[in-house]
Amino acid sequence: MGIKSYDYIIAGAGASGLSLAWYMLQSPLAERNVLIVDSDLRPKNDKTWCFWHAGDPPFADIIRKRWEFIEVGTRNRRFSQQAYHYPYYGLRSIDFKKKILSAIKSTSSFHLLEEPIKSIFSSPKSNGALLHTKRQTYRAPFIFQSCFDPLDLQKADINYPLKQHFVGWEVSTQRSVFNDTVCTLMDFNEEFSDGIAFMYLLPWDTTSALLEYTVFSDQTLPKKEYEEKLSLYLNNRFELSPVSYQIIRKEYGVIPMEDRPFIPWYKPHVMNIGSQGGMVKPSTGYAFMRIQKQTQCIVHGLITEGRPPPSPTGPKRFKAYDLWLLQILHDHPEQALRIFHHLFKRNTIDQVFRFLNEDSSFFGDLKIMSSVPFPPFLKAIWKTRNRLKEI
Repeated sequence: MGIKSYDYIIAGAGASGLSLAWYMLQSPLAERNVLIVDSDLRPKNDKTWCFWHAGDPPFADIIRKRWEFIEVGTRNRRFSQQAYHYPYYGLRSIDFKKKILSAIKSTSSFHLLEEPIKSIFSSPKSNGALLHTKRQTYRAPFIFQSCFDPLDLQKADINYPLKQHFVGWEVSTQRSVFNDTVCTLMDFNEEFSDGIAFMYLLPWDTTSALLEYTVFSDQTLPKKEYEEKLSLYLNNRFELSPVSYQIIRKEYGVIPMEDRPFIPWYKPHVMNIGSQGGMVKPSTGYAFMRIQKQTQCIVHGLITEGRPPPSPTGPKRFKAYDLWLLQILHDHPEQALRIFHHLFKRNTIDQVFRFLNEDSSFFGDLKIMSSVPFPPFLKAIWKTRNRLKEI
């Protein structure tokens, strides 16, 4: 069979691939010939993406829930604050995928292919790139991929390789137990000693919620251990025995939290996007809003310059902050726990979210830094001094 040509190919239909397709559809690129390839295009209720945002949020029409009050639990005490400028949003992957796939199917110039991707190569002869499946080869001037690890990423280049790993239960209860106006961002488990562990709670209404037992460490746990923590939390906090609730579905995830080189290109004419393009914030594991920024930037570059620009990067000082916190989380989790305690107790949630969103001024950063124990950061600055030179 001959090679099929397209203007652009999107390899992977996850958050980044579908976001890129969506912004293309909202632009003059909607008339281009675009192929979206993934081994499984069926919408599934298997992920929940959350983010904080000032102003109108993206995909406002399909957001499952918005919370203005954010709760944090530290040292046997829980307290909540109102987010006046940075509300917290929950978006289900199934709703996101249904919306964008429906828009793609209604457009004759965008094409969906459900097939595993074998490989992606540059094509010097055609000044573009090739995508191979078992049955066919496809060509485009640019391919945007979120399927494969960057080729130039070496294990030795990764520093402080933490993982954010979790098991979540979406539960339905027989009686009203949840305060659905408040989401619990972190309810720390101070008994956990092999990293940082906390409960994350998103109440959809008074009788249903998503709970995730989340750990920052370099090793995942047996799934049974996460589930024991979830059951214990429901019993201790809400007096819910297993017969008092139904588990509607389960989530499991592992998100990389690590310092690594930024590698925008997989190969010439093949751009890394999403988590493969470095859009996961190393110190938090959040990526959704960074993916929106990256994919919008790509579309703008294609329209104005005819090629995607490098992925958007914030001020370099935030890379240093991420590096320092990663070093502390990896090497001294007990100190990181103290830092989190002070961070949330001595700052408003808007100040914290503004800082984590990399929207804060340098003087705002100084205020945040002055609110947490400083000796661990002094040690982190010294230990990461060689990497700081590279940044």
